[in-house]
Amino acid sequence: MSDIDRDEAETDLPRGIYEDIDFAVLVQIAGRMIAQYVEAIGKDLGLSAGHLSVLGMVRRKPGLVQNVYGSILAINDATLGRYVDKLAERGLLRRERCDEDRRTVRLTLTDEGMTFILEVKTRLSGVQDDITARLSAPEIAQLQANLVTFLSAEGPDLQEA
Repeated sequence: MSDIDRDEAETDLPRGIYEDIDFAVLVQIAGRMIAQYVEAIGKDLGLSAGHLSVLGMVRRKPGLVQNVYGSILAINDATLGRYVDKLAERGLLRRERCDEDRRTVRLTLTDEGMTFILEVKTRLSGVQDDITARLSAPEIAQLQANLVTFLSAEGPDLQEA
């Protein structure tokens, strides 16, 4: 075996490496793997993965109170506030104060924000295909269902039960 082959073999992940790793660590690793792709797309567009997450969630669930998006995305209020400030400054997001309580702010996308996030979504679809290429459709569906169950166990769905 040449030195180059040996170096490559030593840096390849061993088979079964993830099988005895703690659940919480696996979730962190998976999140980081996905975040790398999202960060690369965001960097091209001048925004972080956090900014893109906020825009994507506002697209999916428009008109919620600002701090609800923070709860959904597990982002603290200060960080969410900075994200919303930048997105509003770029004309991608609109803050709407409630008439009943002026402290309450609801978020919606501007037309420019909708166009922007749909472009991001198209780019993410290509990345998603790369990420899931080694999984079957039933495996992807099962993983998604399990993630929904996991997140719902800590989120607002638990409060409604």
